[in-house]
Amino acid sequence: MCGIFVSNDPNITNNQLDIIEKTLRFRGPDCSSGLIQFHQWHAYHSRLSIIDINSGINQPVLDNHGGMLIFNGEILNYRELGKKHFNAKYVSDTLLLSDLIANYKFNINELDGFFAFVYIDPQGIMTHCARDKFGVKPLFIYKNSDYITISSEPNTLKQLFKLEINTAAIEEYKAVRAPLFCGSYFKGVSTLAPGACFINGQYFDPIDYLNGEYREVTEYELKTAILAGIESRMVSDAKIGLLLSRGVDSHLLKELGNFNQYYSIGFTGDEDIEYLKSEHIQNLTINECENHEYRDEFHRLLTLRGEPMSVPNEVLLSKIARRAKQDGMKVLLSGEGADEFFGGYDRIYQWAHHSPSFDIDQFIELYCYTKPNKNSLLYHNLVELFEHRHFPNTFEAVRWFFIRYHLPILFRRLDFSLMAAGIEGREPLANIHTFHLATKISPTVLMGKHLGKMPLRNLIAPMKGNEFAFENKIGFPVDLTAIFKQTHHKHSYQIWFEENLKVLK
Repeated sequence: MCGIFVSNDPNITNNQLDIIEKTLRFRGPDCSSGLIQFHQWHAYHSRLSIIDINSGINQPVLDNHGGMLIFNGEILNYRELGKKHFNAKYVSDTLLLSDLIANYKFNINELDGFFAFVYIDPQGIMTHCARDKFGVKPLFIYKNSDYITISSEPNTLKQLFKLEINTAAIEEYKAVRAPLFCGSYFKGVSTLAPGACFINGQYFDPIDYLNGEYREVTEYELKTAILAGIESRMVSDAKIGLLLSRGVDSHLLKELGNFNQYYSIGFTGDEDIEYLKSEHIQNLTINECENHEYRDEFHRLLTLRGEPMSVPNEVLLSKIARRAKQDGMKVLLSGEGADEFFGGYDRIYQWAHHSPSFDIDQFIELYCYTKPNKNSLLYHNLVELFEHRHFPNTFEAVRWFFIRYHLPILFRRLDFSLMAAGIEGREPLANIHTFHLATKISPTVLMGKHLGKMPLRNLIAPMKGNEFAFENKIGFPVDLTAIFKQTHHKHSYQIWFEENLKVLK
């Protein structure tokens, strides 16, 4: 896991290195490349070493053909690909990726992992600029005339080019807690779409698989796919732990995986925390956060990120990741992806399951925190998003939206919160094998009378009991009124928006 920066803008010189270090070094505390010149390009890389941690394989990587790779993420099946294409034993996923591209053996659909990378060929031409299928790793782009600058963090671009705030992004933030269509909070900065290459276009879209062609998926098939996801996400030369809550998803990983250390966080008296205490789980570290600790961490993260955070739990994630870092952890696994793949957002997925036709206004009512005005750009973009696409039913329209647009928001907040602590986040359930199986499961099978994710609940029931598996779990939001004083009787949502938006002023 790393921070990357690439630019051919002549305004980028070593004079800007301090800004780049300040805004990207936290993503890779183990090593910093400085600003490296390659043809007309300048590249920077900060490394958090996870695979082949002692080899000194730092970036940018210059291959034997004269090209340059700068890469963030992990290729988890690098050993298998090295054997297949070169009959060689690779110890570095970075070198494997570099060799695949340089030797014209690269097929992005063969990669199992999460990544964002740029490749400049021996002539100084950018031939690859790609992001993984589900958008686990971030990649932001700024165009200035004929020049392009690419970064893991939009704050880097904002500070380098003194960019103005995109007011349309603020409206999106108030409605959905993220710049859903704008891509960032800064004018001119966009985000590369998941499953896309800036040079070669879209290579993956979940809509191609959400076609309504269902079949019976056995518990054995589902368990095998999840186990494959866990096994691949355990590929690491550094210590690995599991983020544990009271939910089905993280406990399914716990029951199926082989972890030595677990971490959880909350406030004293939270039902999740009290439940985990009662379970007496060996090697479980529980951090009970104090209000002043939360407030201090909030301000640290907001300053570091330079843009609003999405949800209050980001602060807790960073705090527990910092605690895990003290134990020598460099990787934490979590259960993201299950709700999106398997219909876990009960209210909106139940509506979608029973709705004979898609109603954009009803969707907005259920999804948005604040409903956009019908004359707004956000409302227009949401309407346009669905009306030009064909779905077999309302359920698949909603499932596509959650996988394609909502899931990357979750990944962004997990990625930043953990990287701010020097930890890599991994999501075993959000793997392509589990995705393919999930798309074959019909809405009727996925959705129970009141609860979604029924296949996952059925899978964990023999391990944890029916009471746990089929509990209607309700989230416990952070009480911001107790954390931020003198808020004049404002509710938590309003406090969260106001405190976060201060960073843009």
